[in-house]
Amino acid sequence: MHSPAPAPAPKVGLQREGSPYSDAECDDIISKLEQLLDNELDAGKRQEFIEQVNSCDYCLEQYKIEKSIRSMIKSGFKNIMVSANLIKNIKASIQQTRGTTSVDLGKRAKSA
Repeated sequence: MHSPAPAPAPKVGLQREGSPYSDAECDDIISKLEQLLDNELDAGKRQEFIEQVNSCDYCLEQYKIEKSIRSMIKSGFKNIMVSANLIKNIKASIQQTRGTTSVDLGKRAKSA
């Protein structure tokens, strides 16, 4: 007898069962959350997006998760010294990724 296949892993963040948004909309929201937390949204878009986050339980929950993760990372790596070359390479890699790739949050969470 064959055992049943394992249940698929639940979606992470906004992309989960019961979300009022499509996967594409969730990807856009997650991208904007990252921009918000990185202070990359202009004032008008920032205020509009903050209002959206505050009016949506799913968005607010994801915002809190993202902010908490960033806070933990920041507090854990305060005193690490790295070379200027490493910083340059990381920044270049981030810029390349932002310009060319859409990241599936579920895949990102599995590989972390």
